[in-house]
Amino acid sequence: MPLPTLLRRSLCGLILLGGCASAAAQAPSATDLAQLDGFALGLETAGRFSGVVLVAHEGEVVFEKAYGLRDENGEAPLVADDRLNLASAGKMFTSVAILQQVAAGRVTLDSHVGEVLKDYPNRAFADTVTVRQLLTHTAGAGDIDELFGIEHAAERARLRTPADIIALHGDRPPEFAPGTQQKYGNYGYVVLGRMVEVLSGQDFESYVRAHVLKPAGMIRTGFVDCDDPAPDLAAGYAEVEGKRVRNCATLPARGFAAGGQVAPAGDLLRFVEALRDGRLLPLLLFMEATTPQHEFMGLGFFATGYGEGVPERDFRWGHGGSADGICTDVRTYPHTGETVIVLSNKDAPACYAVANLLHAQWRPQP
Repeated sequence: MPLPTLLRRSLCGLILLGGCASAAAQAPSATDLAQLDGFALGLETAGRFSGVVLVAHEGEVVFEKAYGLRDENGEAPLVADDRLNLASAGKMFTSVAILQQVAAGRVTLDSHVGEVLKDYPNRAFADTVTVRQLLTHTAGAGDIDELFGIEHAAERARLRTPADIIALHGDRPPEFAPGTQQKYGNYGYVVLGRMVEVLSGQDFESYVRAHVLKPAGMIRTGFVDCDDPAPDLAAGYAEVEGKRVRNCATLPARGFAAGGQVAPAGDLLRFVEALRDGRLLPLLLFMEATTPQHEFMGLGFFATGYGEGVPERDFRWGHGGSADGICTDVRTYPHTGETVIVLSNKDAPACYAVANLLHAQWRPQP
């Protein structure tokens, strides 16, 4: 048995960890999976869903299937190993990248932005916002409107790096006193991406490829231009002035620190397993990251389905995302051993219903 797996199982015996499944957890039955398949097929028939659904139990794939077309204006069907846009689910890569800097002792969760980005323009932001607050969306960092919408095409063309985006928005102060509220947004993850660059000495894309994707075995995940003609890339569409157009007209031209990378579902399972086995982060830090810190957030991961009256089995960690012509959901239920990955080139929310169905319907037999 590999040492990381032995270590993870040993830790499971000592403390409750977010990556440890119950020894009695049962895999979903053929009937459970048939119900999931039928539900996804129904949504496909209604024109609400196309994409890839992958279900694993304790890291082993028990269901994987593609639905619908790779391009709604074409005839080629999606296949299970096609690459789809991750939208905000790609924030998990940024979370891992900055947490690796924490693990290396280059920064702490409570370090302020200005301790790393010494020339950050707004000092109220630089001197009060922490890494922890950026990860949990409690920094008041705000969003980046210029990266979305057909009206911002010219701005998107010149906003290519974290430094470019900070140059545009770095003058603004926090939207609220850091730590007092939670408001989901993209800009904070761009700041984290720039911090990774400064701390590591590498540009963000290169760092993620070398230190997140490669050690996880994610050889087909990465940053590509939206209009890349590769035949294994699924196309998404947006409604603009009553017409269906490629979503490249409304979205960032390329994946960046706040998401938008492309991946096949199988690579995302490799990512989950690399986290669970300690290949990307020390296990105790990973468990802290997937433990609720504030409302629905851990440290850069959704950590939800918890609280008074919520069954232990319903706790999950992961991340979702949506944009024009994109809907993604990556979730792991530690207490039942399920990992469910749904990637879609249709608008939300259908992919979330698909991702939720199996766990909601399945009740292990005593």
